[in-house]
Amino acid sequence: MCFTNMNGPQVEIAGLATLCFDEEGTWFQGSITSEDDTQYAIYGTKCKWADQERKAEDCGCDPSGPGQGIPVTFDIRVVDCEVGEEYSLQRVHGRNGELCTFACSAISFTTEKVFRGQRADMVAQRCLGRKMAGQHNHVYRGPIRLQCVPSRRDVPWVM
Repeated sequence: MCFTNMNGPQVEIAGLATLCFDEEGTWFQGSITSEDDTQYAIYGTKCKWADQERKAEDCGCDPSGPGQGIPVTFDIRVVDCEVGEEYSLQRVHGRNGELCTFACSAISFTTEKVFRGQRADMVAQRCLGRKMAGQHNHVYRGPIRLQCVPSRRDVPWVM
């Protein structure tokens, strides 16, 4: 499986994601608005190809399966913006190109809308702030569903 730790309780996050990729497609940053209006930040960095083949078989994903675009594998981190809970998924498989898809056992994302050029910059700034301005971003928006295990909790308990 693509989970980093299968021993803890699993959490499912579902909602609308806006994913902003750099021009080369080596990393992305975005936001998720869940069905209950909880806000999450999502970050991904591309894995090295040598690790993709091994882990694709381990988790039951097929990086060369049907679909448009180039097969990609990302390490993904998701942060609950309200309480600081952090989740991670390693070696998640998908495709990137005109459309972006993730169809791994732990995550599904399908592009419903694509933004390029100046419009992509505007969407990225609105979603992620000024730091994304002028970066020649590729922005994809669509439904996302993740199943993950908490990896870190920054919230101190106070009594």
